[in-house]
Amino acid sequence: MIILEWWVIATIIAALTQTLRSAVQRQMKPVLGDDGASYIRFLYALPFAWLVVITYQQMTDIEIPTTTLWFWIWVLLASVTQIIFTVLLIRIFSRRSFAAGTAFSKTEVLQAAILETIILGVMVSLLTGLGIIFGVVAVVILAFAKSALTRNEILKSCFSKTSAIGLASGTFLGLATVCYKAAAVSLISDDLFMRAVYTGGIATTIQVLAMGAWMLIFTRQQFVACFVNWRGSIGAGFFGAVATIGWFTAFMLQTVASVRAVGQVELLITLAISILWFKEKSNRIEIIAILLLTLSIVMVLLGS
Repeated sequence: MIILEWWVIATIIAALTQTLRSAVQRQMKPVLGDDGASYIRFLYALPFAWLVVITYQQMTDIEIPTTTLWFWIWVLLASVTQIIFTVLLIRIFSRRSFAAGTAFSKTEVLQAAILETIILGVMVSLLTGLGIIFGVVAVVILAFAKSALTRNEILKSCFSKTSAIGLASGTFLGLATVCYKAAAVSLISDDLFMRAVYTGGIATTIQVLAMGAWMLIFTRQQFVACFVNWRGSIGAGFFGAVATIGWFTAFMLQTVASVRAVGQVELLITLAISILWFKEKSNRIEIIAILLLTLSIVMVLLGS
């Protein structure tokens, strides 16, 4: 029960701070461009990520984890696939059928469950599995609910190139989350939290170096803009670092699929704010999807 409580708390914190991080990125996108807005989540998360590692190590006197070959393999794979996911997701927003692409990217939770079984040999319970499926259906419905597409246009867009990109982005994100857990598990340390934050620090470092090198070659102006506009960008790093710590801590305590499924509470919070604060109206389809998503989260919690 204690483990259940802690992983749920960590997941909710991760989901909330991820929402705030995304809000900062959206705000900075007109100034920094697509690549720049993506890069600041890694660049300015770096000092915060290592600050947590160093502070926790000094406070607890726990040794820094010993790395293994498998750790470096998994963390490199996870870092690269997360960058690819980010690039693909940005491409979706610039295409016509972005609703379909976004919907298919939301299949990440279901794909993570399958990949976790293949890579780590971890299977979720039947109740959790059904909850994950219901959740995926709910977020796909929500992705289409706000679009002005007709039924025929929605069906046609499901077989578009954008949908393929969305599905691929979901695959890369699902693979990244599973590989992050595999990396953390591969570390030699008895402290779960230290494993989580150390993995986050290493991963963020790799992403800053890899994406930074790519931007220096292909989008140098956006790379420079990330440093010039540091005041507006640093929030993305702070919230991104907290989200990463939350996700990785939850991954150490529970299956990746369960964590990501419960993390969809972020959508419910966003919808609640839009309805209660901004007085936006929801149609019948959205209400059904919201209820289905709520049910899915409850099922995952009961089955985990």
